[in-house]
Amino acid sequence: MILTLTPNPALDLTCTVDEVRAHHEHRVQQVRTAAGGKGVNVARVLAQLGVRSLAAGPLGGTTGGLLRELLDSIDEISQAWTPIDGETRRTLTVVDRSGATGFHGPGPHLSTAEVAALRTDLTLLLEAPQDAGADVEAVTVSGSLPPGMTASALAGLVRALASRGRPVLVDTSGPALLEAARSGATVLKPNAAEALATTGTRTPLEAAAALADLGPHVVVCSLGADGMLGLERTEHGSRAWLARLPEPLGGNPTGAGDSVVAVLASSLLADGAALPEVLVRAVAVGAGAVARPVAGEIDLALAELLHPTVEIEEIPCP
Repeated sequence: MILTLTPNPALDLTCTVDEVRAHHEHRVQQVRTAAGGKGVNVARVLAQLGVRSLAAGPLGGTTGGLLRELLDSIDEISQAWTPIDGETRRTLTVVDRSGATGFHGPGPHLSTAEVAALRTDLTLLLEAPQDAGADVEAVTVSGSLPPGMTASALAGLVRALASRGRPVLVDTSGPALLEAARSGATVLKPNAAEALATTGTRTPLEAAAALADLGPHVVVCSLGADGMLGLERTEHGSRAWLARLPEPLGGNPTGAGDSVVAVLASSLLADGAALPEVLVRAVAVGAGAVARPVAGEIDLALAELLHPTVEIEEIPCP
């Protein structure tokens, strides 16, 4: 089982239109509502891959109740939310032929007591031998931080989770990414833009190396249409690989990164597969996510079809 922590969950509304045009009215062809937030998307992808997960994070209000109800229908997902006074946020994504446009609010403000309660709930969950947490093999921490949760508070969560003997994968950005790197995260999974902005380096490979120098064993950077970069620290130094499709795939990239996190958590951390093998699978599954209109879903048939076509090469480390 994978514990998927979402610091800032959301109820996601996805609308499909022909073309997004600023300052114009649009005729919506399809509307989809789904439980969201990056960690929730990870849990939903894991369910489609046949992997059980435990969704956790702060949840509150009517929106939080709707999110919980939507997840209740997925057998592979258990839930262990920490109640808060605020209202869980809603997000809007508009998809047209050229891609996706997202509108994401900041989320509810968490009090100091609510942040502390979240940390207590998670640590007690992993410590209780008779609880569902006893089956947790790895932890993912995904997405933005809500108001009231600082980067140092996230670092405290990562330290607490790692100290309970579970590998921790973090997918976030900015100061929170650096704090997670220094606080015991096993794997980091930023996209290239986030990694470059956080480290001030010139290339994704340099950014991955700079992040790995702070402590994580593996750093994986999503490169969009250019594929995926993975760097691994070993006792003999560092090794890096680049995996990509022969041809870029168009579609909705909103949930592609979350599908990559799902593969990394289940294959690399839980199953102990080799990083090159995991990168190949992550690229294929990420492409399967791009083909779907809603984040948290994958086209499994397409992912299986693309898997043998993924190209991977080892590249020199800086």
